[in-house]
Amino acid sequence: MNPKPATQVCVACSIFRNEIERLQAEAKLDLPVRFLGSMLHMVPEKLEKRLQEVVEEERAKGHEIVLAYGDCCPNMTGIGSAEGVDRTQGFNCPEILLGGETYRKMRREGVFFLLPEWTLMWRKVFQGTLGLQGGTAQDFMKEMHTRLVYLDTELEPVPEKELAEISEYCGLPVERMKVSLEPLLASLMKAATRVPHE
Repeated sequence: MNPKPATQVCVACSIFRNEIERLQAEAKLDLPVRFLGSMLHMVPEKLEKRLQEVVEEERAKGHEIVLAYGDCCPNMTGIGSAEGVDRTQGFNCPEILLGGETYRKMRREGVFFLLPEWTLMWRKVFQGTLGLQGGTAQDFMKEMHTRLVYLDTELEPVPEKELAEISEYCGLPVERMKVSLEPLLASLMKAATRVPHE
């Protein structure tokens, strides 16, 4: 399953915590994992600094690193291509969960993706971090998107109340899409296989 289980560690965004822990519980993923808070994405410079610190810590222990991240900070390409490091393929977490072809098709259709962790914190993300208030939120979202799609990996209850609130706030319909864990697993395993060994 894992090319070098004794020496590899996965550093992952907490947006994937439930999914990765399920893969571990089902013995499909044999990698220890360190999770970093998903809200670090809201300040890319902080995310980059923290990722660099964690990668250096793990490399100092003699570990190779699999990063479960998209292109989430300015130097992600550099961090993800360092010696002993590789990264899941995908521009962002929805693409990693869905696979490139499905993601690109839905993006062309104008979909805005919602993931469980951020759906529960939607006010903090939309209002606090993105600054989308009142009519501005609807104007912006309707200009850029046609609908909201909640990516449901079926590992926790669907937050129906929050989805209804987001739909009303953004002025867009919301849909639920059942998502398999296979694209995420495949991306993690490809990265584990590709890690450049010293």
